Amino acid sequence: MVYKNNFYLKSPAKINFFLKVINKLPSGYHEIESFVCLVNIFDNIVIKLSKTKTNVYFSGKFSKLISNEHNSIIKVISLLKKKFYHLDNINFKIFVQKNIPVGSGLGGGTSNAVTVLHFLIKKFNLRISKSELNKIYLSIGADSKIFMNKKPKYIFGYGNKFKESKAKIKINVLLIYPNKPNFTKDVYKLNKVFSKREGLLRINEIIKKNIYDLFKFTNNDLLASARKLNSNMNNLINFLAKQKLCDYIIMSGSGSCCCVVSKSKKNLLKCQKLVKNKYRSYWTAMTKTIT
Repeated sequence: MVYKNNFYLKSPAKINFFLKVINKLPSGYHEIESFVCLVNIFDNIVIKLSKTKTNVYFSGKFSKLISNEHNSIIKVISLLKKKFYHLDNINFKIFVQKNIPVGSGLGGGTSNAVTVLHFLIKKFNLRISKSELNKIYLSIGADSKIFMNKKPKYIFGYGNKFKESKAKIKINVLLIYPNKPNFTKDVYKLNKVFSKREGLLRINEIIKKNIYDLFKFTNNDLLASARKLNSNMNNLINFLAKQKLCDYIIMSGSGSCCCVVSKSKKNLLKCQKLVKNKYRSYWTAMTKTIT
């Protein structure tokens, strides 16, 4: 969207419906399996052309942990400028309003970088090969291709491989961030839970029958280690379980955002109210999957 030479972009969050750790690879990475959907919680990005150097400015409640000088958006722009010399004299002022909590497992930083990448490719009609684009995605993060489009994705490898799902998934989810981030490296390091792979065929069969059964038959293997590292999240999950309003309580990625799933939106709203009364400073958001 363009308004008076300003470009307005929306950068979505994601949630992992489940995450299985298959094994630890010799490289130090972990082989995983996951199923991911985007949700309608967005960071807002404004891009302006600049006569001076490129700068990125973060604002909002969740901007404190982010460096304006060293971030994935700056990295993307630097990579594109090295590849396309005609961009060398084009600079930007980029303003990012952080509505997605940092360290929550919702993928906000990766989403920001991919959103800006796609904008620049389209805006300047950049011709870039698939292999070169893949290198940029990888430099942003192993799971950056999640944000290529709105389609749900089955993730495997160490998070760097995916297959798109044709499933149309429309469910309500209550997101709760317990005001304490998780650090992915620490969560994986402490993890001692490993599972067998489900496979996309099996996942599609479950989704086709009943999307809510996916939460019944799957899990997040990182949950146990995350709960040990984050007492806020652990206490929140215990509190939610006692309310008996949630069909399922899941953790997105390595956390710390808790995702409450219920067939009843009314129950989710009741749960949100209880959390706001109990934990007044915690961020909550009612959201829907977008596919």
